[in-house]
Amino acid sequence: MDWYILTYSGLNGILVGAMLGGIALGLSLIFGVLRIINFAHGSFLMLAMYTSFWLQKLAGIDPYVSVLVAAPLMFALGYLVQAVIIGPLIRRESALVVEPVSALLLTAGVYILIDNLVLMAFGPNVRSTTSAISLTSFMVAGFPLNTFRIVAAVASLAMAGGVSLWLARTDTGRAIRATAQNRDAAALSGIDVPHIYNLTFGLGCAMVGVMGCLIAPFIPITPHVGLSFGIKSFIVVVLGGIGSIAGSLVGGIVIGLFESVASQFVTTPSASIFSLLLFILILLVRPQGLMGKK
Repeated sequence: MDWYILTYSGLNGILVGAMLGGIALGLSLIFGVLRIINFAHGSFLMLAMYTSFWLQKLAGIDPYVSVLVAAPLMFALGYLVQAVIIGPLIRRESALVVEPVSALLLTAGVYILIDNLVLMAFGPNVRSTTSAISLTSFMVAGFPLNTFRIVAAVASLAMAGGVSLWLARTDTGRAIRATAQNRDAAALSGIDVPHIYNLTFGLGCAMVGVMGCLIAPFIPITPHVGLSFGIKSFIVVVLGGIGSIAGSLVGGIVIGLFESVASQFVTTPSASIFSLLLFILILLVRPQGLMGKK
């Protein structure tokens, strides 16, 4: 094996893995606080990609600029979904605890609804966006790296750092962390737990909305594009450690790096299968994930 090709595959794998970690950040935050699996996570990514596409088609707005519209829109939609659809399920539980299976089925229903509404509205045709960035790749230490992937990877790192600081330094962030640690004690201390739930769900959807706009220039847009990203996000979150912001990035980089390097020896579908085997092996050794706590 040529070491140049192997190194190039590793660098691309790190970029793709950081991008996957960024997509999974919102899912990790929601899971860490609400203790529910948002199966519609990929659908919000898809909606952000379509928002980016239509803003460019109708108003000529660059996909990267469309983040300013898509992120607040996804936040509002996520807040509404949590308050109207998931919230009543939580309130029916005496201790504000949701059974994972019932919440999973509920969010799976949201995923089916959103994906099929988009399919009915826009059809199954593949769409794409273009960015004002004309340089599709540039050399880094002799390796031509994709510019759009670099932007998505850097944005993932910046978003993870920003959210971590916000959770640690602001009153709202501390309220979210308190609710994640012990929701009953948080409620007794005066924290509006239902509002924190709505806010957290909206924030998680806004984060995936940001990533949807950033990957739109190089990922084909279809009504079902979010499903594969949603499933991979769940794998990344569990591998990195549920509720861990840093763990999402680490888990994404591990998966991306492994699949990129493995694809040089086997076919791409086989590399995906082997990454699942790696996922299982790591969890057998560390059930809490790479960065998770026991």
